[in-house]
Amino acid sequence: MRAFEFLTEATVGREFNHLEDLVFTNPDDGAKRAVQIIKDMEQDSSDVAIKWDGYPTLYWGRDDDGTFRLVGKNNWGREEGKSGSPEELKKFIMSRGKGEDWRERFAGEMADLWPIFEKATPADFKGYIYADLLYYPGKPYDGSDGSISFTPNQVTYNVRADSDLGRRIAKSKVAVAAHNTYQYFGDKSGTPISDVKQFNGSSEIIVLGQQYVSKAPAVNADNLGNIEKVANQAQGNISKFFEKRAGLSDLNNIFYTYINQMSRAKKLEDLNVNSFLNWLQNSKVSANKQDKILNIAKEQEQVMKDIFYLVTELMKAKNEIIDELDKAEGDVVSTTGGKPGGEGYVKTKDKVKLVPRDRWTPFKSD
Repeated sequence: MRAFEFLTEATVGREFNHLEDLVFTNPDDGAKRAVQIIKDMEQDSSDVAIKWDGYPTLYWGRDDDGTFRLVGKNNWGREEGKSGSPEELKKFIMSRGKGEDWRERFAGEMADLWPIFEKATPADFKGYIYADLLYYPGKPYDGSDGSISFTPNQVTYNVRADSDLGRRIAKSKVAVAAHNTYQYFGDKSGTPISDVKQFNGSSEIIVLGQQYVSKAPAVNADNLGNIEKVANQAQGNISKFFEKRAGLSDLNNIFYTYINQMSRAKKLEDLNVNSFLNWLQNSKVSANKQDKILNIAKEQEQVMKDIFYLVTELMKAKNEIIDELDKAEGDVVSTTGGKPGGEGYVKTKDKVKLVPRDRWTPFKSD
């Protein structure tokens, strides 16, 4: 069981999908769109930002009457979790789960963050911020040999102590990576945050907005021409392949689950028609849906081959871009499992993420 389980994200239907997943999450134009996104990045990377691997997730802000609130992912939108004080937040966290050893300690740590966030939030601010913790007193940063490091989740971030960010960290207790703003408690329509200056008036806390890359990557993907050719030829058939049918309206979600499970199993090199059909037999997909999918596979085997070709080759092209962006890091250097690179990047305008699935292992809830 993962500590802080009550703050986990939804399992399907992400706001930002993997670039290669556009092939089936957006079957009408996703394959062609993915190719264009790669080509566009070479000309303009101003909206490509570091994907911080923070944890856990928090929402904080003020209601219209000025009431301050701070809640976790699992509190968001729930009246019983609408904490109005650090004591209520602690009580809610303690009411979840099955009495795990870590829960009381964690509940106290989150309650202790309340005054820090409240102090940093202007009295006239209305709305909420969605963010991930990078470090806090319960899981502080380390500082030695001219470098400051913190590992909120799977990625370790090393920051030059003599950089502007390093000097700010040395004076702080908490840092969060802010993502979206929301108009009211429980709001489902977030807007990417553009300016976090108003939350950085206290030296105790650092609220980081989007951290954009400083260099446009050269698109050296040798396979991009072939990908574009297949995408142009197959896009119409892919759209028809994923059309909703009686008794089978979620075929793209089934592909989504298959790809994610293969990613966790470190078998992304085995994405193909036979692998999918073998997986299907042992999946939780109903027998009725399985029969329908088998019939479709017999009739449209080439379309399925094109789908898996595009997913696989787009992933390779994306990984080349990630490698180049990783090499261009400056004051902040990321490592995962001792190897260079972090969780990846997000292209905010297109709402896609560039995550190196070959080295990044999502938790089951991801």
